[in-house]
Amino acid sequence: MTAPFLLAEKLERRVGDTQILDRIDLAVQKGEVVGLIGPSGSGKSSLLRCIAGLDPITGGRVLVEGRTPTPGDGTIGMVFQQFNLWPHLTAQENVTLALRLVRKQSRSEAAERARTMLDRVDLLKFADRRPAQLSGGQQQRVAIARTLAMEPRLVLFDEPTASLDPELTTEVLDVIRGLADTGMTMLVVSHEMGFVASVATRAVFLDHGRILVDGPTKQVFRDAQEPRLRRFLATYLQRVAWAPEPEPATDNPALLEIIENPPGEGMPLTSTKPGA
Repeated sequence: MTAPFLLAEKLERRVGDTQILDRIDLAVQKGEVVGLIGPSGSGKSSLLRCIAGLDPITGGRVLVEGRTPTPGDGTIGMVFQQFNLWPHLTAQENVTLALRLVRKQSRSEAAERARTMLDRVDLLKFADRRPAQLSGGQQQRVAIARTLAMEPRLVLFDEPTASLDPELTTEVLDVIRGLADTGMTMLVVSHEMGFVASVATRAVFLDHGRILVDGPTKQVFRDAQEPRLRRFLATYLQRVAWAPEPEPATDNPALLEIIENPPGEGMPLTSTKPGA
């Protein structure tokens, strides 16, 4: 059997008496796109932060390609809810900063790489604009370009559209969808169920710091036997403006229609944007 590209084994995180992550086991193969779903406070964002090495773990281990990654080594890139762009720098300068400071690239090398990445997210024409001159969706795409410029082998998205309205959400999700088409290995925390259904190869449902369900996306959504997942999916329908009142199970025709025909470019997704 091929060793997993990413392995989180018996991962635990505890803060005081609070168990944030409870012996998480997660294996991801190269090229997989895994959607992490679940209610607010279920541990989704904490799992990403522990994998990225941003939060300390109490127990277990994280391996990427068989070794323990360290922050800044370029193995893992992470895109956050907030854009975290330097307001006094242009879009291009925001992308080049880490290339020059961490990768020690020359000014010209970093600029060329930044322009390539901005072009990849369809923002090359705005390379000289500062964040205040960009929409929220454009700022998030700059943040994605900044992450991609470092050439990570694994990209983590932590609710990348949580602070955006539905129209801007679509343009960011289209970028992520494009990355999935290139074979990028990704973990995506999202409350956008239609997006997860259309892009993720697997869906992982967390609750109270534990993985309750892990499987192929459509199977997880359509054949959910776990009662907590069924309640969560039913609640999702209540947050979608164009859906009817949900039934308490995933045989609801409205939910199955979303899964079989997830919203595309012509139908923006709607979310209440809760925190992860």
